[in-house]
Amino acid sequence: MRAAATLLETLLQNQIGTIFGLPGSTEAPLLDALLDYPQVRYVLALHESIVVGMADGWARATGRPGICNLHTTVGTANGLTGLYNAWRDGSPVVAIATHKHSRILGRDGFCVGPDLPEWARPVTKWAWQGIHGDQVSEEINRALKVAAAVPQSPVYLSYPEDVLAEEVTVASPLASTTALSEAYAPDPAEVNRVAELLRGARAPVIVAGDEVYRTGAAQAVLRLAERLRAPLLQESRRSSVFWNVDTTTPAYAGEYSSRHPLVRQADVILALGCRLSMEFYPAKAPDVPPGARLVHVHRDAWEVGKLYRAEVGLVADVRRLAEALLDRLEGYVPPAGRPWPERAQSPARPQDAAAEPISPAGLAAILGAVAPQDTVVVDEAIRSSPALLTHYPMRPGNYFHSSGGGLGWGLPAALGIQMAWPSRPVAAVVGDGSLLFAIQALWTAVREGLPVKVIVPNNRKYLAVKAGLVEYQGNAVARNQFPGVDLTPPNLDLVHLAQGFGVPGRVAATAETVEAALTWAFAQPGPALVDVLVRDDLGEGGALVAPAWSALIQSQAATVR
Repeated sequence: MRAAATLLETLLQNQIGTIFGLPGSTEAPLLDALLDYPQVRYVLALHESIVVGMADGWARATGRPGICNLHTTVGTANGLTGLYNAWRDGSPVVAIATHKHSRILGRDGFCVGPDLPEWARPVTKWAWQGIHGDQVSEEINRALKVAAAVPQSPVYLSYPEDVLAEEVTVASPLASTTALSEAYAPDPAEVNRVAELLRGARAPVIVAGDEVYRTGAAQAVLRLAERLRAPLLQESRRSSVFWNVDTTTPAYAGEYSSRHPLVRQADVILALGCRLSMEFYPAKAPDVPPGARLVHVHRDAWEVGKLYRAEVGLVADVRRLAEALLDRLEGYVPPAGRPWPERAQSPARPQDAAAEPISPAGLAAILGAVAPQDTVVVDEAIRSSPALLTHYPMRPGNYFHSSGGGLGWGLPAALGIQMAWPSRPVAAVVGDGSLLFAIQALWTAVREGLPVKVIVPNNRKYLAVKAGLVEYQGNAVARNQFPGVDLTPPNLDLVHLAQGFGVPGRVAATAETVEAALTWAFAQPGPALVDVLVRDDLGEGGALVAPAWSALIQSQAATVR
């Protein structure tokens, strides 16, 4: 057996049958071995950023390592932005690069660079170049284990083509990866300590971070919020990559921010599986109010108390902690008069939804009305994201986002998620600027029969660049001239570009035409693109406070006055 065959055997032994790749000549041993393994699907893409993004999306949906194949130095370099996104978001991607023949690595050969694993090491948990064909199987096993272990993170392996071509003698069957149990039980004494803090709290708030979704804790956390009558906040979109709270429940109070009125008045903040915090600009005020006592829980010790001191810091499984707290707080009665909305309110349809061009908020509201209930939304809408989070109904398992900032992630990730969950509708809501980083992913969607719906809130600008110039308050604002912002002229005809890759598309700009176009897209058996011309101003952003809690806070303020 050649070493390339042991690589494929090892993946199959671990129930992994998909490789996302863009090969060159050095992949010959791997591609040749695939002919004897028809059960392994090699998914071809047209750029390495798409290859890594698809593996990333597949990994996020399944919670298991996604495999991608990169070509030597140049493929690795093209894939590094995708690896950065995966590293930032804790996604278990395993990148396998096939390098040039080992005989020319030290001779300044074609596509040879110094210490290739070192290129990937800053954005991976482990990076290694294999040197013996008979060790490939054990290295793949180790990579799968390391990538999947908490904290999940990418791994990078490089193999010279002659190493994969080696004939090796291996044990049969090949060993599979050691399964790790990582449901870290919280210390009972610390659980009691947290329970007493919550019992004595005047105005507690709970923040649901990504570990709530990852550990399957959403229902337990919701029950805890209801028992305490404590507002439940979604982790800030700057740091979150999943949605962790059902927005239709009375407990849901909006997105976490130090500016949130409930956070400002909180005396105890129970941060469950959050990253606190990820700063976009130097903070004008601390993300954790100085008067609040912080309880921070995460399975990754790096995150606990990273920037803000926690009175109680727990490295523990969020679900097990929430269930333990429910036991300790059995029979707890919240103080009389603690505020609680009577019912959850669905996001109101924006009054300007009929304007032309439509606002991002209007688009999000119509998408929420048209999309099938189990639709998965992959969000790389950038400036339109706050409106999407406010006006689209969110719940755990229906939303994916990247905190990495490397553009071109959204569409490839959506394709990977669609492959992992073929029975669910998937909508990639991707800004026009982001789409153009990876538009050739549409070709892979058609080739693989992936019915992803691509919805483009198209403001015809790099609007985030304009926002930065406005924040800077320099000459650009004084002269009302914004360099590096406009994507016209010439006009980018996204529908015809999509059609060139085999994907049908439509353009829409009003509420009526947007609703018709989205209805058409979801009725298509394959991929479809809807180019929605949205307003190109900086917009109103998203609502910080959920409607039901906003109304309650206003009514309380009126009572006090």
